[in-house]
Amino acid sequence: MFNSVRFRITLWYAAALAVTLTLFSLLVYKNLEKSLDENMDQLLAYRAEGVADALEAYLETERIEVGRHSAAAAKGDAFYKIAPDLVRVHTEDPRQTTVQLRILDAAGTVLEGAKDEDGAPDLPERTLKDAMKGNAAYDTIKVEDEENRENTFRSYTTPASGGAGTAYIVQAYRSTYHTQFALKNLRVMMAALVPLIVLLTGAFGMFFARVALRPVAEMARTIRQITAENLSLRLKTPRGRDEIRELADLFNAMLSRLEDSFMSERRFIQDVSHELKTPLTILKGELEVALKKARSAGEYAAVLQSNLEETEKMSRIVGDLLTLARFDNREVKLDHAPVNLPILLEGSVKSLAGVAEKTGTAIRLSAAPGIKEVGGDQGQLRRLFLNLLDNALKYSPAGGEVKVEIYSETGRPAVKISDHGVGIPEADLPHIFKRFYRADSSRSSSGFGLGLAIAKSIADAHQAEIKAESQPGKGSIFTVVFPHPTKKV
Repeated sequence: MFNSVRFRITLWYAAALAVTLTLFSLLVYKNLEKSLDENMDQLLAYRAEGVADALEAYLETERIEVGRHSAAAAKGDAFYKIAPDLVRVHTEDPRQTTVQLRILDAAGTVLEGAKDEDGAPDLPERTLKDAMKGNAAYDTIKVEDEENRENTFRSYTTPASGGAGTAYIVQAYRSTYHTQFALKNLRVMMAALVPLIVLLTGAFGMFFARVALRPVAEMARTIRQITAENLSLRLKTPRGRDEIRELADLFNAMLSRLEDSFMSERRFIQDVSHELKTPLTILKGELEVALKKARSAGEYAAVLQSNLEETEKMSRIVGDLLTLARFDNREVKLDHAPVNLPILLEGSVKSLAGVAEKTGTAIRLSAAPGIKEVGGDQGQLRRLFLNLLDNALKYSPAGGEVKVEIYSETGRPAVKISDHGVGIPEADLPHIFKRFYRADSSRSSSGFGLGLAIAKSIADAHQAEIKAESQPGKGSIFTVVFPHPTKKV
């Protein structure tokens, strides 16, 4: 299971989910932490500024009504009447979060509120100096209680100014315990939920991956059953139009090609065996007869001459097969050069003039004006047309005619070779360029069924198109269409 595709998919998906959730949790945590800190700072500032504003209003009233300097008013008895109320009102507001307040004088002495010994945080010296200059400041202060437990406070200090400068210092502070407790709970919850979510999602992912890859498993079971003996077996294609369906279609197409290739090779071996069996049987039989008793020199010469003919037949078969194998393996190196089509075909016709004369068949060559040269290997092209002409003469009736036409087909040079022979059945036309294939199943005609296969290989090597048309009893037409003259072969 651990080596399966679905396990790897699930593992990568779970890893990606774990990273995503971790990053998301960190982002949420940092945003919440920042938001809580900002809310606390705003609350502390709001409370402290409220008390400071009230004190400044008191000082201004005293200065106007009593006519005394604000510094002197700050030491009056009225301050001690309003200070406790100010602290109590801004501390005990039931609508607000609890915030501790205290009022200090310019020397840092606590006038109202909790003292340092009561567990309140010390006012830092630097903050006291800033307050005397009229500046407000935030502080994070750590305090140890009697049991040496550390408590952290967040503090906001602001001055309350009178006519002669800073008269009072107002400090609002609050323990960060609740904030840290909330953040700690969030950390614990995230640490527990993220792995749990990843595990649950991984389990569901494994299930869904198994469902999604079920067609692949079925394909694997079918593939295990496919052997050389049952290549006709095909994969069952899924209903959807997804990648798995495409894979199944491609595999089935590959199986079809393999089946055709196996069948072709099997037929090839059977045909080679059949073609070589006849001359070998003749050779063996004639040699056995010659060795049974003493023969005259003339009889031995006749046997040797017959053996030589059969050997030449086998040599031609082997030579043609080697040629086809070289074309299949792309080992044939074409000597590309401009080839004059009319001259090439005229020479080919002359080469077969003797064969045509024996059967009384006429070969007519005609060329359209303007068609002169094609690019290719002159020797191989000569062999191509000799094979087609030989095939046309072979199946033409005595006294018939074979036409060779050079013309242009959609701007491309083309050669058409037509005869008035027996023709080829329609069912055989798709197979005539295969090796050892002959439309006459009785194999009574001469030849080995390799000429058209070699012609097809030569045409393919020149990027030319070779095609056949035929009607039984009316003859056949073979056409070779070369690439456009501007196209390099």
